[in-house]
Amino acid sequence: MRRWTILTLSTAAVMLASGCSSTQEGEVEQVAEQLHAAVRADDGAAACELLSEEAQDELQESGESCEVAVLDAGLSPDGRVEKVSVYDTSGQVRYDDDVVFLSEFPDGWKVIGVGCEKQAAAPYDCTVQGG
Repeated sequence: MRRWTILTLSTAAVMLASGCSSTQEGEVEQVAEQLHAAVRADDGAAACELLSEEAQDELQESGESCEVAVLDAGLSPDGRVEKVSVYDTSGQVRYDDDVVFLSEFPDGWKVIGVGCEKQAAAPYDCTVQGG
């Protein structure tokens, strides 16, 4: 699976680090936790419903359906939440072994990056991205 360096996620991370927060942290954490639960349960359809359209499209570039590709992506769904941050329409859930980025769409919060790792002096590198 291709890994991408995501400049837009870097911008979101900078905004989130500015200390802004909201009451939407629970919603953001819930979506990230639902994604991890779906991957643990091998429920690719449920996992894909939580991804942005762009993230679904990126997964399908492998030639597999989103439902298969998300389960083959090698995501680590067993981490513990360390911090949840929300700034306006951007969210981040930091796990002990993963970072998940979310964005608010008209139909709710969607995952735009998962399987993300901070790179030294560079933006996050995400296994699945789009949005």
